Amino acid sequence: MSRKKTPEELSLEGKKCLEKGDFRVAERLFARALAAEDHPAHRNNLATVLFYAGELERALAVLEPYLEDGDPLKVNPYSYALASRIHSARGEKEKARVRLTEAVQKYEELRLAARGRLSPPEERNIREYTVIIMEAAADLEDHRLVFELYRRWETDHVSYQNKHLAAVACFNLGRYKRAAGLWASIGHVHDIYSHLQGIALLAEQGTIPPFTLAYDLPNPEKVINMLRKAGVAPEEQEHLFMHSHVRLFSLIMLLQRENPAENTYAAYHLVFFGGEWGKKLGFSILNSPVFSTEAKMGAAQALMARGILKEGDPVPMYVEGERRLVQLVTSEAVLHYDQKLHELVRRARALRKAGKLDEAIELLEDLWVKKKKLYPPALLELAECLCHQRKHQEARRIMDILKDILPDNPVTLYNSCVLHLEMGNAAAAREDLDALKELDREALEELGKDYQEQLALLETKVGLAERIELLSNPSIIEGVVQYVEEEEKRREVEEKPLSIDVPLSRGLKNMPVHWLEAALLSFGLAPARIRREKERQLKEFLSNRENLARVVQALEEKEKELLEYLLARGGFSRLNAVTRKFGSMEGDGFFWNEKPPSSPLGVLWSRALVMVGKAVLEGRNCRVAVIPADLRPLLREILAHSAGPASFSKST
Repeated sequence: MSRKKTPEELSLEGKKCLEKGDFRVAERLFARALAAEDHPAHRNNLATVLFYAGELERALAVLEPYLEDGDPLKVNPYSYALASRIHSARGEKEKARVRLTEAVQKYEELRLAARGRLSPPEERNIREYTVIIMEAAADLEDHRLVFELYRRWETDHVSYQNKHLAAVACFNLGRYKRAAGLWASIGHVHDIYSHLQGIALLAEQGTIPPFTLAYDLPNPEKVINMLRKAGVAPEEQEHLFMHSHVRLFSLIMLLQRENPAENTYAAYHLVFFGGEWGKKLGFSILNSPVFSTEAKMGAAQALMARGILKEGDPVPMYVEGERRLVQLVTSEAVLHYDQKLHELVRRARALRKAGKLDEAIELLEDLWVKKKKLYPPALLELAECLCHQRKHQEARRIMDILKDILPDNPVTLYNSCVLHLEMGNAAAAREDLDALKELDREALEELGKDYQEQLALLETKVGLAERIELLSNPSIIEGVVQYVEEEEKRREVEEKPLSIDVPLSRGLKNMPVHWLEAALLSFGLAPARIRREKERQLKEFLSNRENLARVVQALEEKEKELLEYLLARGGFSRLNAVTRKFGSMEGDGFFWNEKPPSSPLGVLWSRALVMVGKAVLEGRNCRVAVIPADLRPLLREILAHSAGPASFSKST
């Protein structure tokens, strides 16, 4: 005869079934435990499984008769918080708030009474109630209360869920830096928290527009099922991409550069179906260095499809490390053999083999951009020319267009695979190779009679690239987080007070010490050990006309033009006027001793020729770019003797 199970054993089995989603079996086990022992834990377990199964009335019936009496032998703070969640799910917000208030009160009374009297495991069980109480506040969408409860009981929290709930509350309140910090502290629990951290930091920068995030933990399988089951009707798609979790996972796809097709897909759908939020995101994608070129193409296509952008309009876009005006055009695909076009391809190939790459590219781009014809052999030859110039990103865009036109063409897939290998993207190369292997023999013979040898060699190369990537490739989200943190640190320096007539010695004090070291090294000087001495070295070096002339001579024309621009305005200008004409410092980072800035303003600041900070102009506190007052006479004289000085009007 088998031994009768104890209530604790029944509850343990029930919890395992609950975790698996087997609600019916869990319900029976919890009911048996409660029948055997009338204890709050068994009652809460039974009500919980009914709540998750969607049987709200039955769940409430298990708890309600005992809540009014408040008998601690029947109910506890968890019971009140669970009742609050049930009322919220039923749309009974007032009742939910009453039960939540009681849950908070009961928890604080219990903590006070139990202090110093319980064993560590018993005390931990009580502290775990904070999770469901915060969840009850989250169900009411009371973001301030969720965060207030987190802070009130900060020393009580024993679960990572408390930090996640607090982070979501901060995100929804627009406190993105605090949200990022909370998610960073639980990044070891699951990758999703590192992704959330990166998204919060981008929201802090204004790169991602504000949106409301759901409190429940995202489930990738649930999101994938939602995407699969959604209808094709625009209203259904719009509703889908308004869902917090779909939006979140689409943003993660958008930021992971390993799969360009996913970048394009995510950007297009978020922008096209995202309403006003999607429109803001679309323009942010175009103007931020964070997003891939494929994401920018998806965003541009969506903005055109919505009628916000028009074909042929010049669109500001951050591409290949700089802001450009890009013209959007729609081209006709020519998929049949065309003798004239084929002759053009032969001419381009001959030019490439003769080393005349620029002429070959001009010939092929003229066909695509001006004549608006997409001829696959011409695109393939254009990609080849770009690869010879080491312009792999531009070649990648061409190959992606080819794959859209001829997705199952063996020549396209083969060349795409080779290009991915050259760019160090083993995962994408593997996808192309797998697609090649699925083609039949007749199709593969387009590669030549030795196609089997070619595929075998490609397999070896892809396998080697995969092993190298496993050992060395860092996570993309770490790159995003590092990028945003460096931008934030540099902006903190930009916020420091600065006079419009600042002398060099005072301006140097605003610069971080590693910037001083980087400037000294760029001038061929060995940095002194003490900061004060570093500042003295730079002041003495730049105050010497001969030294300063050599520094100016080594500058790019754009950097010299910026100096001329500032000198024409008395040595200073509002920062927004400077960035409109010469580009912002976005992407210049902070650790200039490791990676020097690339923008004209960043270069000049890193050489201590220009300082950036906050000054009062016309009664308003604003950011300015300032040439140190004691360098202005020398710079005017030096630039006056340089060839072809730029001329500027004095309007800003």
